[in-house]
Amino acid sequence: MTHTIFFAFPDQMTEADRAEFFREGSAMALGSGLVESYVYRPAIPLPTQVAPAFVPTDMAQMKYPDLDSLREYLSHPPVAQFVRKWQRKFPYRAVSVNTED
Repeated sequence: MTHTIFFAFPDQMTEADRAEFFREGSAMALGSGLVESYVYRPAIPLPTQVAPAFVPTDMAQMKYPDLDSLREYLSHPPVAQFVRKWQRKFPYRAVSVNTED
């Protein structure tokens, strides 16, 4: 299973802040014992004639051995704490999609 999250971070969030966000997120995910891998990348913006509903600035992908591991991770208390902490510092938007590999 792959869980992909697209983030739209506010302009006031610096590159150093983003690096810390993903360092903490990666350590939390991999330290949980439920996530097999964690990668993140900045988006590459391109000009478009279409007004998108959501413009991501970054993306993270986590791989899980199965759907039950993904469900367990999403209810893992440190995940909610991480989201609350970063939402207080830099309110961001996120959308996700889950896919089978």
